[in-house]
Amino acid sequence: MANLKFTVDSALLSELGEKLVETVHLALAELVKNCYDADATLVEIKFTEDQNGQMQIVISDNGTGMNFETIKKYWMRIATTNKVAQRKSKVYGRPLSGAKGIGRFSSRRLGSHLKIETNGTKGGDVVGQQSRIERTVVDFPWQNFVPGKDISEINCPGSQEPINNDYTGTILTITGVPPGEWKNRGYDWLKRQLAVLVANRGAKRKGFEEDPGFNIKITAPDFAGGQLEDLREKLLKAGWGTLKAEINSKGHAVCKLDALGINKREIISSERFPLLHDISIELAILVYDREQFRDSRILSLGSLRDILNDWGGVQIRYKGVRVYPYGDDDWLNIDKDRGLRKLNPGTELFAFAQTLKGVDPGRSLISMLSMRSYVGSVDIGESAIGFEPKLNREGFVESHALEQLSKFVRFAIDWSTILRDYYLRQNTLKKADQAKEKFEELIKEKIESGRVVESAIAHLKAETKVISDVLPAAQKKKYEAVFESATEVIQKQHAADQVELTQLRLVASTSTLLLIFSHEVKSLLGVLEQSKNTLKNLAQELPPKQKRTVEDINTQFIDLKDRLNELLNMTSLVGSGSRWAKAGQVALLDRIKKVEKVFELIATKYKITIDYSRIPNNIAFRKILEAEVYSVLLNVMSNSIKSVIAEGGSKKIELSAERENGMNVLTIRDTGIGLDPSQYEAVFTPFISDPEGKLYSNLEKRINLEDNMIIGSGSGLGLGIVKEIILAHGGSIRFKKPSKNWNSELEIKLP
Repeated sequence: MANLKFTVDSALLSELGEKLVETVHLALAELVKNCYDADATLVEIKFTEDQNGQMQIVISDNGTGMNFETIKKYWMRIATTNKVAQRKSKVYGRPLSGAKGIGRFSSRRLGSHLKIETNGTKGGDVVGQQSRIERTVVDFPWQNFVPGKDISEINCPGSQEPINNDYTGTILTITGVPPGEWKNRGYDWLKRQLAVLVANRGAKRKGFEEDPGFNIKITAPDFAGGQLEDLREKLLKAGWGTLKAEINSKGHAVCKLDALGINKREIISSERFPLLHDISIELAILVYDREQFRDSRILSLGSLRDILNDWGGVQIRYKGVRVYPYGDDDWLNIDKDRGLRKLNPGTELFAFAQTLKGVDPGRSLISMLSMRSYVGSVDIGESAIGFEPKLNREGFVESHALEQLSKFVRFAIDWSTILRDYYLRQNTLKKADQAKEKFEELIKEKIESGRVVESAIAHLKAETKVISDVLPAAQKKKYEAVFESATEVIQKQHAADQVELTQLRLVASTSTLLLIFSHEVKSLLGVLEQSKNTLKNLAQELPPKQKRTVEDINTQFIDLKDRLNELLNMTSLVGSGSRWAKAGQVALLDRIKKVEKVFELIATKYKITIDYSRIPNNIAFRKILEAEVYSVLLNVMSNSIKSVIAEGGSKKIELSAERENGMNVLTIRDTGIGLDPSQYEAVFTPFISDPEGKLYSNLEKRINLEDNMIIGSGSGLGLGIVKEIILAHGGSIRFKKPSKNWNSELEIKLP
């Protein structure tokens, strides 16, 4: 019997290099990602001309490079899985960006010939203490890989030789670049893709050398602005603003802001920072809003999301070296102050805010951004004094200089926040004025700013009358009825929007408090972990009876830690990354169990029975955010708990679920204070928390003061928010006549 073997036609490279990598811009981005994976800290891309005057592309990096065996084993092997087996780079532990083994064939998409020159590898052979580096050169004549030829029959000339220097890195020279494929639009797309990589300003990963960061420099004289581009510098100038600050010779802070809509601004603080010398700040202020980009050739919403998630935060560099954990944590209390709704900037900046038209000085920090919206660092130079790194190299020892540094940086950031609030207010007014002017041109009449909606409707009425007057009587009546109905909707919606705006402010205040809660819980979890270990060791030294007591306390600590972890996981769902969360299928039973855990202390203390045995395992809501499911469950469970405590009798809550006509039907019953049928709809109205006036009066009589702080009087927003969530997903919610032995019954239907 004959044995057959597969052969590979050269046409495969066309499929890999040209079909999977559709454009030259994507192909070049893939090659730069390979440089990042090779632990390069700098990549230079040059669009130049070859000896024949044709475009060529040269990509050089200072990464680990490759030796001859690496090229032979991995580069020359199609679809190798070496990146799948090792998902982190060798030196800095960077998450690898490629796994399919086709990135190298991107060069075929770029040109007909590739020359690779690479020096050794930092992980190469070692002779004594001296690394042996070798230089490898290989030519890839892609034009010879034509359909009909077997890949293994085509030679790629190569050479190798040992070298004495310790420089490692790789140079790719691509010639035979097809004319006409590179356009300014594609060049800009390339920069937006690579901006995510240059946002890496340094990181420390366990088990690896400290990553000093990554940058890209591009020389492209044929493209707009491409003579020489430092991509990191461009990134810092692409967002809403760039903030720089330093301490002058008299100890005052000199802050400079170059930002969208306000141009260049400067302030010198009246407060002195006498302990600060040789210190400067440079921060990019990046806002997740396309309208607040100064350079959309560098930033896109997609790349900005990754930049803020991975690299947002104000770092500290001490004598050129990054100090951890600054930049990974909220060391400036920015998110803490956002959560506490800090609005007043303090005496000096309050006075500054008073000089800006339209800004409310007492609320001038209302537009404060998350700490991750600031990308950059505070640089502490060689001549600075008063900063002593801790022995474990994690942060500085507390000192007056460190306190002044924090005040200085916050002064600069708060000043820029006030100016951004000014920009937002002026921008909103500008848009409103533009719309008003356009309307005035249309009607050839000036109108008062406070009467725009009213004037617009009056104009429509006048125009409608002109049209309706020429219609037959029957049509005229119908036409006017439709118009009256439409204008009534507009007027009522406008009034409702004003009420909803007030409601949203309150909701925003509540949601930002979750950031503080999360921050504080993380700290508390660390304390509990230390206390648990201390008690465990202490118990071993005590007599049996005392040992059991200490072990019981330790068990309570473990239970508390578990509950806090559950709460932390829930609050993280509505943190800074929630805007990019995706709706999906959410199992009901598992979420109910976690919500029950949240209320376990209250339920146990007041002997409340929560029965969810009638929730099947197969009930799941479709196309909904997990955070929305928790919002619904936490609100309705909280209401039932308050109600059964207020009633004071048998404290029972039951949750059941079933499938009915393609919908999931969740029913919540309780033995609480009940609700009169006339109020079944009223309780969903914002700001109506107790329509009959008996819930909270009874609750206060039967609940301890410290517990009332946990579940006490509501804002009247909870059920309104729940209803909005459910209606948005095509469901329904209603109170109905309760079943026998129950005082309240709430029915929720969701797909």
